[in-house]
This record gives sequence, structure tokens and C-alpha cells, in this order.
Amino acid sequence: MDDLERARQRRQRKRATQPAGASGPSAGKRQAIDRVMVRVDSASELHDPAAYYAGKTPVPERITMALDLRELYGPEVDQALGGEEPMVDEWEAGARVPSLEQVQALARLTDFPVRFFYEPPPPPLTGGWMCGEDGCIPLGERHD
Repeated sequence: MDDLERARQRRQRKRATQPAGASGPSAGKRQAIDRVMVRVDSASELHDPAAYYAGKTPVPERITMALDLRELYGPEVDQALGGEEPMVDEWEAGARVPSLEQVQALARLTDFPVRFFYEPPPPPLTGGWMCGEDGCIPLGERHD
């Protein structure tokens, strides 16, 4: 047996085998494909944002989260975004939907990427406690 044949056999033994009936790319190839698709998606967003976000709606919880994390409140926020009170409050309540241009202005104001506002809402916090002057309650429960 020559060196070339031995090398082929070693390579063959190292290849991961898929279970019987499995089809499609291996896990490694799937990860590589996913990485490429993320780059393609990002390029599409940069190339034509209006087309990329057409038909998509910003998520009100994400708007609230960005504003809260940057401690931006009140009519000054509406004015900074070219509107009047209660425009942003209505976005946060889901009563009005901001345009792409307004979301882009919100992204600049909060220093979050535009994509952030279109992602699914974050899961509720659980498994902990929220404590205040009137006592503690489990996270995820409302205390009115």
C-alpha cells in the first residue's frame, strides 16, 4: 500500500459519519452556511434598507427597552425624533407604527442598530425577585 492510499484511508476514517437516513449538510457545513447567510442578510440590509424592512414592523417592547436603557424619557424624545408628544408613547404601546426613517432616527438617538428594533421581543425575566419599598415579588409577575 502506498502513502497516497494510506492518506486516503486516514482521511476517510476521520470523516464524521451521519446516521442512516440522514440527509443534508453536516453540522460543520450548516454552521458555515449560516455564517454566510448572516453576511448576505447584512449586505441586503445595507444595500436597500427600505426594501429589507418592507412589510416588517418594529417591536414596541424593543423601543421601550432602548429608551429605558439610555434613560431617555419625556417630550424631549418626541422632539428629537421630529414629532410631538405622545408619538413615542404610542409607538411603545403599539398604537402607532414608526416609519423606517423614524426608526433610523431612533437608532441614532439610542445608539442601537436599526435591526435591534425589528427583532422578536425578549423573553420575560423569570427565576428571580424584584424588590421595592412595598416588598418583593417574583420576576414575571405584576404587582399593581
